[in-house]
Amino acid sequence: MYEPPSGPSYVDRAGSPNRLEYTSDRHPRAMLEMMNILRLSHELSDVVLNVGNREAIYAHRVVLSACSPYFRAMFTGELAESRQTEITIRDIDEHAMGLLIDFCYTSKIVIDETNVQTLLPAACLLQLDEIQEKCCEFLKRQLDPSNCLGIRAFADTHSCRELLRVADMFTQHNFQEVMTSEEFLLLPVGQLCDIISSDELNVRSEEQVFSAVMAWVKFSVAERRAYLPQVLQHVRLPLLNPKFLVGTVGSDLLIKSDEACRDLVDEAKNYLLLPQERPLMQGPRTKPRKPIRRGEVLFA
Repeated sequence: MYEPPSGPSYVDRAGSPNRLEYTSDRHPRAMLEMMNILRLSHELSDVVLNVGNREAIYAHRVVLSACSPYFRAMFTGELAESRQTEITIRDIDEHAMGLLIDFCYTSKIVIDETNVQTLLPAACLLQLDEIQEKCCEFLKRQLDPSNCLGIRAFADTHSCRELLRVADMFTQHNFQEVMTSEEFLLLPVGQLCDIISSDELNVRSEEQVFSAVMAWVKFSVAERRAYLPQVLQHVRLPLLNPKFLVGTVGSDLLIKSDEACRDLVDEAKNYLLLPQERPLMQGPRTKPRKPIRRGEVLFA
């Protein structure tokens, strides 16, 4: 019987003979780099994207589909775009689209204050979750009493829940500075009520909340005086200093001229004048806000 010549025996470190398993760390990066070279030279591209007034973007369906569920649905479904070689993309900023396509091919992007407000909605549209998260992280680091309300509204518009939560916390913690900002005076009534109704509002006294509300109303009094009862119900008038309640709140002409506002003032007076009845008068307006925690700093 024939026997093959003997030779060296190979055994890998894991103990499996005649087998070497190898995964290249360079291969994914090299392949991505080559795909980008092909894109920039318009080689093997099978789709052209037209966005706004910018130069047409040449790309590869497989790359876009691998990165973006939006493109994957567009190119693999029954949409007309799945059969087209030139596609117009609407409702997206042209510069942001360029940055996001670059990211798909390079895995790199620069987010800054000049582009974040167009990048985030564009990333939302293309369902690029990683970029959405990075935009939100960037905006968290930018939070300041002068801009936190704008960032809060931006997060709400684009359903960025974590950014909205952090912006809310920042606003509440820094309310004494926020209430003096221009953004505060420009708040829609609904957002104002959301903010001042919070138990976490960080104020030294309820008088500050009242002063902030009246500054907001008087900023555009002809339009906003009708909202005064709606807003004033979130000020915890029973917790005001009695002298302030009678001398400042009760004597304000806007409040005196509105029956619903007068009722709120009377409720507060009864709470202060009838301590024995207070257990029966408990409600949101009699609940103290959480006290200022000295030395605590909120980092975004």
